[in-house]
Amino acid sequence: MQILFPSFGQEVLDVLNINNIRYCIDGNAILFPDQGLKMILVPMLASSPGTSASTSSAGISASISSPGTSAQDSHAGTFFLYEDRWRASKNVTAQRILSRLGVFRRVHARLCTVVSLQNCKDNGLSPDAFRSKAKKFLDAFHTYGYLKGQIDYLLMYKADTIAAAQFMKTYSKEETAYEWTRYASLPDVRIAGGMGKVLEQFIRDVIHRQDLQKKSDSPKCIEVMSYSDNEWGEGDAYRKLGFRQKGSIPPVTYRIDPATYKRINPRQWAQMTLKASLRATSRVNAESYPLIQNQGSRKWVLRLSDGCSG
Repeated sequence: MQILFPSFGQEVLDVLNINNIRYCIDGNAILFPDQGLKMILVPMLASSPGTSASTSSAGISASISSPGTSAQDSHAGTFFLYEDRWRASKNVTAQRILSRLGVFRRVHARLCTVVSLQNCKDNGLSPDAFRSKAKKFLDAFHTYGYLKGQIDYLLMYKADTIAAAQFMKTYSKEETAYEWTRYASLPDVRIAGGMGKVLEQFIRDVIHRQDLQKKSDSPKCIEVMSYSDNEWGEGDAYRKLGFRQKGSIPPVTYRIDPATYKRINPRQWAQMTLKASLRATSRVNAESYPLIQNQGSRKWVLRLSDGCSG
């Protein structure tokens, strides 16, 4: 099967040409010899009547393959650019690609301040202004946007927000467990030690909260869990922070909203079609919602203190 260069790829090449990035084309991939990287372009595919978004078709899998590359297992030096991501946030995605290729501004985390709800007033922000900043930043620069009801952090360089993160408490009998749900930085900025600085502050805050509880049955172990997206890499940032891989999530096939280019997962699609079927005056035209399959993700876990096992 011959894999053609996707049509949206020309817009990507325009960005590379403007920035004088050397490349060559191989099927649906752009090779970067100077950086030793390969970017595989993944187009949206038209769906046919009766196609289920929960079913992975051979056509979808084939579209994200290139010679010598498995659709299910991206290797070091390979990352993926999906058409829906490009259409939804072209400028941010272009900056992210250029950063991967070495075109970025560098900031050292030691020059930055981690701001939380507890110290936001010390940094000139009211609690409402702090949450507003976190929401605005993550909605702009994180693929899935801001989550309500989370523990928010900002990483600030001078007076500018250059990264934001969110954590969520989960529950187990023996551990204080959290999920690191969001982390995003400015796409044209490489923050040396940024994730580590935010994580260290979060852990200090968790330990402080445990000390304040002063309960004999308070958990002795702190567990932080997160996921890395295989579209952009293999999760090396987590590995360097001491996380261990604890499994993976297989690729998922999504419908794409033709107006916003947002991904609609199988559960959301089922809800949409069910609601439409209950309304006699409306229906969902499946053919208007193209399909795309992601690369899956890796699960990472960090366990701290002698009370942890495994």
